[in-house]
Amino acid sequence: MWWILVLLTGSLGLYLVIILIVALFVWASPWQALATIGGYLLLYWLIGRNSGGGFRERRRKKKAREKERKRQAMEAKEKRLRDMNHIHVVAAVIHDNKDRIFVTQRGYGDMKGKWEFPGGKIEPDETHEEALKREIREELAAEITIERYLEKIEWEYPKFRMTMYCYLCHLDSGYTLKEHSAARWLKRNERFTVDWLLADRTLFQKAMF
Repeated sequence: MWWILVLLTGSLGLYLVIILIVALFVWASPWQALATIGGYLLLYWLIGRNSGGGFRERRRKKKAREKERKRQAMEAKEKRLRDMNHIHVVAAVIHDNKDRIFVTQRGYGDMKGKWEFPGGKIEPDETHEEALKREIREELAAEITIERYLEKIEWEYPKFRMTMYCYLCHLDSGYTLKEHSAARWLKRNERFTVDWLLADRTLFQKAMF
């Protein structure tokens, strides 16, 4: 009935059977021990074949579960880091009377060379409109009129998460680039002529009316 023990107790039964075999070698005949070993190996093979791999299969599944838990823990850690680096910014969709939109090229940081809408981070105790006008003064040395709120865009970059509040505006004066390396007026059919930041590309496609 030792094979029933293996079926019911799994690896524990395996260890008990090994102890039994050793005892048979010591206190019984070698032929009886060999017959027990052969019978056990045959039964173990049949059990493993019919139950999806037996002991080895259970061990493989256990390792797979451990690997999946580690992967999920890593993803949760990365999400927590992105949430800690969650920034809120404003963006000015500046247009003119020729149905063009004004975009700028970043001249600094990890995303240097990418194209975006002018704007920046919202400071504490600052409204979105106040933050946008301040950022335009700092980046373009210009004044704008905010016409209306457009939409909010959520985006996750590899190192941070961003919420961008977007406003339709027009310039009240000329501009001077203070932080960006270049600027352009784009029409809809020119949207693929620049290398966009991903969130800003989404905004450009939605902002062209």
